[in-house]
Amino acid sequence: MKVVRLTDRHAPAIEERLLDAPPVNLFLLGYLDAIPIARATWYGVPREDGALAGLVMLVPGRLAVPWCPEPEAADALGRTLHGRHRPCMMVGPREACDALWAAWAPADTPVDRWHDQRLYVCDQAPAGEPLRGFRRAVVADLEQVVAQSAAMEWEDVGRRVLEADPGAYRAVVQRRIEAGQTWVLDRDGELHFQINVGTVTRWGVQVGGTYVPPAHRGQGLATAGMKELCRRLLGRHRMVTLHVNEANTPAVHVYERAGFRPHTAYRLVTLREDA
Repeated sequence: MKVVRLTDRHAPAIEERLLDAPPVNLFLLGYLDAIPIARATWYGVPREDGALAGLVMLVPGRLAVPWCPEPEAADALGRTLHGRHRPCMMVGPREACDALWAAWAPADTPVDRWHDQRLYVCDQAPAGEPLRGFRRAVVADLEQVVAQSAAMEWEDVGRRVLEADPGAYRAVVQRRIEAGQTWVLDRDGELHFQINVGTVTRWGVQVGGTYVPPAHRGQGLATAGMKELCRRLLGRHRMVTLHVNEANTPAVHVYERAGFRPHTAYRLVTLREDA
């Protein structure tokens, strides 16, 4: 199968292919809306009719996200990446990721985490009263949000973000707060729960970065916070999605109690920080 570097003229074909499964592809649909194809790195496998058999969006050295409903396309894309880009963190539908990675990454690639994840979808607002103290984060919350975001990164994907470049990471967190993307549960000035709305599209939104400090776990705060966030988001959007490590059963139970249902099997691959 022939693989090509996708350009702006391929945008309609990319969107058409991603719309095979909007819940699965919210992140890529949002990326496509926000960043012109020519300023990103996309590869695709075109068919004779002009449609795409599969594609991958790559942030070189940082992230790869495939969508390959035709399985042989994942192998072709992986072989192309093998000759052009070093393996990096990858997330997406499990079958496509596994096939792409097998063709892309050498056997000695220093993998840190190889997680079975699951995409979850909520499209019906949970019942309940408004949650006291639930609000958008403000800049005055920055220090707490930075610390808790960094703790979440370490627990979730094993990245020590504050050691690598603390100034850059603080700036990212501050931009999210200023854009209204971070929500928190405030109890007398202490943040007991936080979450980010990462991707917003006309088809739905994707959330991530869920975190409850260890001292406040086991009190139902994550479930309450997720329900409140979904009530607010589903008043304006068709669906809310997220993905979670299937081995993290406490988190899975939180999302299911909040009204999310399991959807698509995902894969998360991260590399060792010392690689």
